[in-house]
Parts: sequence; structure tokens; C-alpha cells
Amino acid sequence: MATSSSDGSYTAPADFQLSSELEDVSSRLSVNLLKCPLCHYSRRIFYCRQCVQNGDFVHSTSVYSERFADKQVRLLRLKAARALLEDKWTKIFEKHRQKDKLACDINTCKERVRLLQSLIHETKQSINKGNERLNILKDANSQIVQRLPRHEHRVERVHEFIDDLKTKQDKQRGNVDRKRKRLKKVIRTAARQLVQYIFPLCQVEPERSFCNSDEENPNADVVTCALADASGTSYVRGRWISDSENSLEMHHRIVAPTLPGSGDYSAYSLWVAASKDGTPGANKENTMNNPAYNISAALTYATQLVNVLAYYINVRLPYKLTYGEFCGNEMSDQKFARKVARLNSNILHLCFTQNTNVTVLHPMHTLQNLMHLLNTEISDLGRIGPMEVDPSIVEKLHNQLTSDLENSTMASQQSSSIHVNQSVAGGLVTSAAASIASIWRGWTTNR
Repeated sequence: MATSSSDGSYTAPADFQLSSELEDVSSRLSVNLLKCPLCHYSRRIFYCRQCVQNGDFVHSTSVYSERFADKQVRLLRLKAARALLEDKWTKIFEKHRQKDKLACDINTCKERVRLLQSLIHETKQSINKGNERLNILKDANSQIVQRLPRHEHRVERVHEFIDDLKTKQDKQRGNVDRKRKRLKKVIRTAARQLVQYIFPLCQVEPERSFCNSDEENPNADVVTCALADASGTSYVRGRWISDSENSLEMHHRIVAPTLPGSGDYSAYSLWVAASKDGTPGANKENTMNNPAYNISAALTYATQLVNVLAYYINVRLPYKLTYGEFCGNEMSDQKFARKVARLNSNILHLCFTQNTNVTVLHPMHTLQNLMHLLNTEISDLGRIGPMEVDPSIVEKLHNQLTSDLENSTMASQQSSSIHVNQSVAGGLVTSAAASIASIWRGWTTNR
């Protein structure tokens, strides 16, 4: 029997290996019971090796009568026909592919053409609209150009009017500057007369005590000196207060009363406490030497002077202080400190508006700051305009008075201070003028 080839080709098997077992079986069994070693079916007809190699064999059934060699020939013909058909189909398909590609390209070009036409149409519409607007602008410009010659005369007149206004403005500015200078002279003259005739200000050197004056004399009475010191000493609030302490420091006088140059007005509070406690003062019988009356009178004069100067300079003070703030009833420590702080704040505000040299100012030196304000060498007295002082310096000086100032809004204080500047200051100016007139009449009469 023949064996099948395992290489998967279409050639017929070249050898049929017959086992000895089959040969033994063939001797015992009939031919009809033999099985083909290739298909494992019982067969009657078998082919030799040469026929199998030549392909000269047919299908075992009579339905397929064609030989294997004929099948191979027909297979080769079919392959050749298939190859020809594939080549022909490839050529035909290539033509169709090129045709489809051309159709796609044509459609793409048509779409581009359509879009370009749409863009051209929109561009034409935009150009038409632009031309319409351009024509409108040209018409408007032509009308303006036609009207321009008629307005040239108006333009010239407007230029002349502007030049006249500039000239008038320069003249008015010059007049204002001259008037400001004259006003500054008037203010300085009025302030100088005010300080000279009504509120004279001066610096008082410290006085030498009785004991110090007698140190050079070795024969001085020690007991007399000790009695003089003891008579001017009082015990108030757990401490000994001597009347000679204030006489050893620098003072500033306004009219007749004086204020300590250090700004320490505690003598007023100590005297108030002593009068409440029933402690007799050293010079209680002499009102002029009373420290409380002295300080109160000096602060009253200073308040009047500040209000009149503010009226002259036309400056609104930040705090309202009437003339009788310090000359009324006895005040507590807190109330007295608050009023003194208000007065010092008003004086600092005047100094800032008049560009006083801030290096010489001290928030606690009441009369000394007034003297600096009236000194035209370090102050621009009579100046009109906003403050030109560094805000940090202003805040630094005012912070030393903040603890004593009352917790009230600046708006209410400023709104009420305008009445002080207008009505109260005006009354004082009138009284001051009357006093000057009476002094002048008395002086002329004596002559």
C-alpha cells in the first residue's frame, strides 16, 4: 500500500509501506476486507509505485473519473487563468481607483471653489459697505471742509480770547501774589502789635534764691535762710512742694503771669489738691504769687492769643477753646490735662500751617512754641495755603498729646471751632483794638 506525503504538496505519494502484519492478515482474509493505509477504508484496487509517481490514478469512487495528473494540469491552467484574471482586474481596479481619486479631487476643488466664491461674495459685500461708509465720511468731510473757512474767524477769535484769559490770569496771579504779600505784612504787623501792646511775650531767666544769694557772704544767717525755705514749703499728696523749685527753671511770661519752660504744670493740680485737703500754702495771702492762679491766667492769655492769631491767619483750629476755659472753677487733673493738650495741639497746628521750623517745636512747651510761631526768622507768619510738613513728623509730635486728648471725633471739633474763629475771635479783636485806642489816647494826652 502507498503512504501519503506529509510535506503538504499536491504530488502523489511515492511509496506505500506495507507492514508484515497486513501481509499476514492478507493471507488469512479476503481481498474485500483489506484497508488502504492511506485512507483507512477497505479497497479492492491498489496502484503501484510507478503509477502513483506518475499520477496515473483516479478516485476510488466512480464519480470522480479524472486522473490525478489531469487534475494537476487543470489546476495549473486554473492558476494561470486566475493570475491573468487578477492582472486584468488589477488594471481595471487601478483605472477605477484613479477615477475615484479624480472624482474626490474634483469634489474637493469644487468645495474650495464654492468657499472661495462665498468668501469673495462676503468680501465684496464688506467692500461695498466700506465704500458706503467711505462715501458718507467723504460727504461729511466735504461738508466740514466747506464750513471750515466760515469757522476760521471763530477759531481766531477763540485763540485771542484764550490769550486774553491767560494774560488776565497772569495779571490776577500777580495781583493775588502782591495782595498775599501785603496781607502777610498786615498779619505780621497786627501780630507784632498784638504781642507788643496786649499780649507781650518774653523769656524769664531763673531767679536766684535767697539762700544762694547769701552763699558768698559767710556771715549770712543760716536760721533765716532755713525759715525762708520752710515758709515756702508745703506737704501735698505725700510729697513736699517748695515754691522756690519753679523759680530755679526757665519761665516764659505772657502779660504778667508766667509758665514753666519745661511744660510741667503740675503746680496747678498740687494747689487744687492742697486747697481741697485744707493744707495752707506758703503764700496763700498773696494771690499774685499763687501758682494755680498764675498758670491759669497764663493759659487763659495764651488761649486768647491763639484764637486771635488763628483769626488773623484764617486757620481753623482742630479744637474748640473759649476764653474762659482756664479761668473758671477748679478743674480735676484729667480735665486740666485735656484742656492743656488741646491748647498745645492748636498751637502746633498754627505752627504747621505757617511752616515753622519743626526742629525747635516741642508739644509741651506752650508759650515757647508761640514765640517760635511769631519769630519770622524760623516761621513764615502770614502764609496762606495748605500745610507742607511731613505727616510723620506731625504724627510724632501729636502722639505725645494723644493720651491727654479727649476721645471725640475730629469732625465735631472742627465744625465747632469755626464759630470760635469767627465770633469769639472777632470780639477779642474788637476789645483789643479798643484797648490799643485807649492806650494811644492816654499816651497822647500825657504828651
